[in-house]
Amino acid sequence: MITGVAEARLDQLARLWEEFMTLRFPPGFYQREPQGSCMVMMDTTLADCVASAMDGPLDGRNRELLQARAAALGEILPSIRDDEYATKYFADLHGMAVLATELDHARRE
Repeated sequence: MITGVAEARLDQLARLWEEFMTLRFPPGFYQREPQGSCMVMMDTTLADCVASAMDGPLDGRNRELLQARAAALGEILPSIRDDEYATKYFADLHGMAVLATELDHARRE
């Protein structure tokens, strides 16, 4: 059962996802690995988890992956501020990951 809180988060996440899907991956980050993190893998993993969260409750593995990668991206964001576009792109991705975590939590309540 989806609660009012979960429904509101799902609607917000769907809007953000639609906007995010129009963005292109930051070209300078195909090879750049801030703090040793492959940003292509970060993008792919978080986008997959966000999409899965929009489809329904996450399983334990995806829930842990979403939380761990969102936390890691949150730590990386300050180190990429030299690229304005990449900062926006990854900040948007991070925001969606946090919202997807909240959505998943609200569904389980």
